[in-house]
Amino acid sequence: MRLRLVFTFLTLVSLVSMSGQDLSPEALLFRGKVASSYPYMKYTGIYYAYSMEYKEGTLKYNHKLYEGVHLNYNAHKGEMCVDNGNGMQPIVLNEKYFEYCEFDGKKFVYLTGVEPLEDGYYQVLFENSEAVLYKRIIKHYEARDVNKEFIEKVSYHFYKGDQYRQLKTKYQLFKFYPEYKNLRYKEQGTMEGDLVVILGKIYNVEGVR
Repeated sequence: MRLRLVFTFLTLVSLVSMSGQDLSPEALLFRGKVASSYPYMKYTGIYYAYSMEYKEGTLKYNHKLYEGVHLNYNAHKGEMCVDNGNGMQPIVLNEKYFEYCEFDGKKFVYLTGVEPLEDGYYQVLFENSEAVLYKRIIKHYEARDVNKEFIEKVSYHFYKGDQYRQLKTKYQLFKFYPEYKNLRYKEQGTMEGDLVVILGKIYNVEGVR
């Protein structure tokens, strides 16, 4: 009887030890639901924001900074995903622990309770102590005639202090900066590019023309 109790105790100690090893920060990062895949659907376009390829970057998650992790944003599901590179399906990050990530030259944050925006992931196009420009990327799955595709919807949201406006044209930005309405800058060919350059010129960001 005593021998059986000792064996049971040692088994429990072993299990606790193994559990502790599994609870390392890296292990916790990959504990979550499996990211969505669409093998049963026929479609054109992509459901990720920019590329199907996961890109190496940095992630601030649950107060810990991870470097060299591979990330991608599913704009159809509104999920930030991480791939551990072991051939398994990527994992969806829990937005409750998500602080920010940067990959492929892009920064994403998760906003919640920020009026009047819907909770979700936003790309940060510009930010400083006074102003921030967010980009929201949503992809809808739609049937058009016989073709089914992911359709992208993009919106731009600008805050200057406690002032807010959804920008539908680059000219609306000058409502916040009337003294710069005649600002000269090199046009980028897209509204997004122009918004970033205009803000860079206004705030004297190095290298912006």
